[in-house]
Amino acid sequence: MAASPASHPTRFAIQKARGKGWKTLEVGEELPHAKARFETMIGVNPRAYFRLIQLDYNAEADYEGMEFNWTLIELYDPTQKGVRKPPPAAKPTRGKPRDPSRPATAKGKERVPLPVRFYLAVILIGLLVGGLAYLRYAAPGR
Repeated sequence: MAASPASHPTRFAIQKARGKGWKTLEVGEELPHAKARFETMIGVNPRAYFRLIQLDYNAEADYEGMEFNWTLIELYDPTQKGVRKPPPAAKPTRGKPRDPSRPATAKGKERVPLPVRFYLAVILIGLLVGGLAYLRYAAPGR
């Protein structure tokens, strides 16, 4: 990776998982300060997923100054104990590559219970409010 020019220093970002993506909470230029803020954010919200990444300027980007290459420095997973460092570069796996035309199998999917009672309660309340509004304002014979 080429060194970034002096006008574009390496930056460090702290991100929090939001839905299917990540929201950037803070960007700084010093790694020790970023690590300290990362630990503080974990202490404030220990149930959230956080990651500390390094942002390097991408000189080959179409939008100059708007695109960066990033590298994972630390990942906090609340289901694991402590902060985890990224694993070393993975070795290439041997075996048959997956056919991209076939969808991925759902072997390890976790079952998530639906809040059926909550949905039924909302529908019932809606029907009651609708019925009362009908009787009050649109009932025939008034």
